Amino acid sequence: MRVSELLTAIASWLESPENEALMLAEYDDKCLEAVAETCCAAAEILRMGAEQADLIEPPTETSLTPEKLDHLNSIISAFDRSGDADLKKTADVMDDLLLTLASPPDWASNYKLTEWNRLEALKQTYDDTRKQTHELAGVKESAKAIDKSPMFKEVRIMDHALKTRTCPDHAGAQMARVGENQYQCSLDGKVFNYSNGYTTERGEHVPGESVSAQTPTEWPQPMSMFDTREDRQMGRIPDSFPTHK
Repeated sequence: MRVSELLTAIASWLESPENEALMLAEYDDKCLEAVAETCCAAAEILRMGAEQADLIEPPTETSLTPEKLDHLNSIISAFDRSGDADLKKTADVMDDLLLTLASPPDWASNYKLTEWNRLEALKQTYDDTRKQTHELAGVKESAKAIDKSPMFKEVRIMDHALKTRTCPDHAGAQMARVGENQYQCSLDGKVFNYSNGYTTERGEHVPGESVSAQTPTEWPQPMSMFDTREDRQMGRIPDSFPTHK
C-alpha cells in the first residue's frame, strides 16, 4: 500500500461516526463536539499530506505482464464470439476495465466526453443538412397542401348520401342489397354499410347514419308539416292528412 493511500484511509476513519473516539465522547454533548472538530481537522491535514505524498512517491508497479494481458484478451475474444448475450456484456465490461487500468487517470472519462462531443457535432451537422434539404424540397408547403387536401377533410353526415342504390365510388354503378342497410357494388364487390359507416376510395370516412333520422320523430304540432300558407295566415290547422281528389 502506498503512503498516500494509508493517510487517506486514516482520514476516512477519523471522519467516520463509528470511530472509537467519537463513541467514547457520546456521554457529553460538549465533549462530543470538541472531539468531532478535532477529528475533522486531523482528517483534513491527513488528506493534504496524502496529496503531497502522492506527488512525491513513485507509482505502484503493476503485476500485469504482457503474457497475462494476452491471455485475458483471448478470453474476452472468446466471450465476444460465443453469441451469448451475457458473455458479450461481460466482454464489454472487461474491455472497459482493461482500458481504465492501462490508461492515465481521467483518460476514460475524457475519452467518453470527447466521443459525446463528436457525436453531438455530427448530429448538429446532419440536422442542419436535414433542415436545408426540407427547405429546398418545400416540405412545409407540401404539409400545408396535404392538410388542405379533401383526402384529409373531416366528412359530415350530410356531405354524402345517407342511403343510395348507386355506388359512392363509381358514379351510376348499381348496387345489390346484401343485408340490413348494406349494399354491394356491382363493379368491385365492395360492401357499403350505411348504418356503421364506410370509407370511400379517396380515403374519406363517412359516419354511419340512417335516412329515418332526416325527419324528426316529434313535432310541436304533428300536422303542421301539411299546413299551407293560407292556413297559417288564417290560423287553421288541418284535422287530418290531405286527400287527393
